[in-house]
Amino acid sequence: MYSEFAPFSLKNNTLFSEEFDDLYSSAKGAVAECNHVFIKGNNLNERFENLGENSKFYIGEIGFGIGINFLTTCKSWLDHTKQNQVLEFYSFDKYLFRLSDFIKLNVSCPDLKEYISELERNYPRNIQGAQKISLFGGRIILNLIIGEIDNTQEYIKLMDKVDAWYFDGFSPSKNPDLWSIKLFKCIHKSCHENTTFSTYTSSGLVKNNLTESGFNHSRAMGFSDKRHMLKGTVDTQLKKNTSNTKVAVIGSGIAGCVLSYTLAKKGIEVDLYEKSDSICSGASSHELLVTYPRLSAHDTAFGSFTLHSYIFATNFYKQLKTDTWKKTGVIILNHDAATEKRQSSLLEKRADGEIYRYIDPDEASEISGIDIKLNGLIYEDAGYILPEEMCKFLIESPKINIFTSSHIKSIKKNREVFNLNIGEKKFEYQNVCVCAGSETANIVDIDGISIKRGQVTHIESLDNVSRIKLPICAKGYISPRVNNIHLVGSSYSDIEDTDLSEEEHLYNLNNLKLVIDEEMNVITGQTGHRAVSKDHMPVVGMKDGIYINTCHGSRASVTAPISAEIIASMIVDEAPPLMGRELESLSPERFN
Repeated sequence: MYSEFAPFSLKNNTLFSEEFDDLYSSAKGAVAECNHVFIKGNNLNERFENLGENSKFYIGEIGFGIGINFLTTCKSWLDHTKQNQVLEFYSFDKYLFRLSDFIKLNVSCPDLKEYISELERNYPRNIQGAQKISLFGGRIILNLIIGEIDNTQEYIKLMDKVDAWYFDGFSPSKNPDLWSIKLFKCIHKSCHENTTFSTYTSSGLVKNNLTESGFNHSRAMGFSDKRHMLKGTVDTQLKKNTSNTKVAVIGSGIAGCVLSYTLAKKGIEVDLYEKSDSICSGASSHELLVTYPRLSAHDTAFGSFTLHSYIFATNFYKQLKTDTWKKTGVIILNHDAATEKRQSSLLEKRADGEIYRYIDPDEASEISGIDIKLNGLIYEDAGYILPEEMCKFLIESPKINIFTSSHIKSIKKNREVFNLNIGEKKFEYQNVCVCAGSETANIVDIDGISIKRGQVTHIESLDNVSRIKLPICAKGYISPRVNNIHLVGSSYSDIEDTDLSEEEHLYNLNNLKLVIDEEMNVITGQTGHRAVSKDHMPVVGMKDGIYINTCHGSRASVTAPISAEIIASMIVDEAPPLMGRELESLSPERFN
């Protein structure tokens, strides 16, 4: 959950690692060294200029450091490519630098000012594992993997189409783990027949390990006072494969619409099917969906997934630049022994205020707009989405074809394709993803899913309630005013019908008393049925050749974006936004 920041000092104004007793770059200049060793060493400017329309280029790096290689590559990419081409940059490091240090230490790179500013606005979090960050309007994607290389190199096994590798670890004598045969063999599997690599060192150890691992290398003139560097190719017959076949997405709630958007951004055409006569008509159709995580301080797949999905979601909504996302912050109040224990463990795990911070009753009252008598945590990057408007925004793409009133009765496999039966018609697809929430089990055979009803109460915006500025959560939650009402929720039951229940209204209002204990005027409410898995994790992955993206429960606005990226990555054969342990914990096969 928490990763220590990089320990460093300055030696003659050059960044120096205390832990590895080595400089981060040449004293003659990190940008110039990157241009010589990595940009020129991999012939990138020419390769960038010769890319075809709608191409993607993949770069891997060992040793992110303070990001100079990445930022220099951003400049080269944007200078030498077209608007419809995308760079995926994967970088591995043990540490991340503090944002304040990143800004301060990069002041000496005036040529990279605009690129530094872009990364500053979208700076990664100091957490273990993978983070996927979209920059420059989606032209460049940074995939930063933080942690010990023994733990993170498993992620390299998920990468298989890298076009160029930068080997930029500390000196082989100081940090041999970054130059081992084990690591190089793992990297080799991520390469194809046209992959290149380069590195600043020409160490005998590195040459031997590269040769042993299937790399062809040659010496070239080194940078500054280094006589030689290495560059080369990979001994493999593997080809770089691309996939752009049309995908059928079943279900137009938040999960289906986010997936359709994500696929379209990757250049994939989508047929989006909805059984109702309008999109976003199921459990996603509430006035708003509160977007905040239920974090755990424990190092479990659940804890890691909830943290990464929250960070991914807030970054995703931020990048959309749409009014359908409201970054208001969300307050989680400490209201009983269980929440006290959770809050204490979270604050013990990390008290830096980067993801959440403690607030006392006075500050909670000031932030929320009403008198709060409990302490709690505030998640300042959290907020809420307007789901119907969000879904409409997400599917405004010429690559997304919408088919409403299209009830999928069954999906049948016929050799290499799937047939969707809609009425008397059949449609063929190689790739199908079911995002049908509570309807999922009616379409595909899947274990471990149950259906739970939720009811939200709509109350009139009067008196103190009207002053609420952001969602406040305790045993239930209350929203700020939307369309002149506030949402109070939510019940959780096995009731099968969709009729409003006075008993569930009372349940919601009774829970609300922990936040504000006043008489409320109930206007109406809304019910919906959610798919929930046995372990309360989403079900995301492939089963029997069909992609499944369901069981988001009441947290679809948090978990849908990263789940969409997982499915889209599987379809286009890219590395996913999570490590292997978390992916396994989401698999549809886990309940078999």
